Amino acid sequence: MSKADPGAFFRELLGQWEGVANQFGTELMKSGEFARTMQGATSASLKAQEVAKDAMSRALAAANMPSREEMVMLGERIGAVEERLSRIETLLIKLAGQDAPRPDRPKPPRTKKPSKKD
Repeated sequence: MSKADPGAFFRELLGQWEGVANQFGTELMKSGEFARTMQGATSASLKAQEVAKDAMSRALAAANMPSREEMVMLGERIGAVEERLSRIETLLIKLAGQDAPRPDRPKPPRTKKPSKKD
C-alpha cells in the first residue's frame, strides 16, 4: 500500500490557478481600457504628489522654515564655501612653509588658586 503525496494535489491546484491567473492578466492587459485606466491612475498619482509637495511648501513657509529646494541650495553653497576654505588653507600652509613648527595651543588661564595648608 503506497501513500499518496498530500502536497501533490495542492501543487497541481496551484499550478492550474497560476495558469488561469496568467491568462486572465494577459487578456486584461491587452485591452485599451486597461491602458487608459493605468494612465489615469498614474496621472492621478503624479497630481497627488504635486498637491502634497505644494501643501508642504506652504506649510513650511507658514512656519517660516526653509523648503526642500532651499535646503538643497544651502547645502550646495556650504559645500562651495568648504572647498574655498580648503584651498585657502592649502595656500596658507604652502606660504608658511611645510617645516614651520606649529605653535602650541595656549592654555586657559588658571582662575582658582590651590588652597594653602598651614
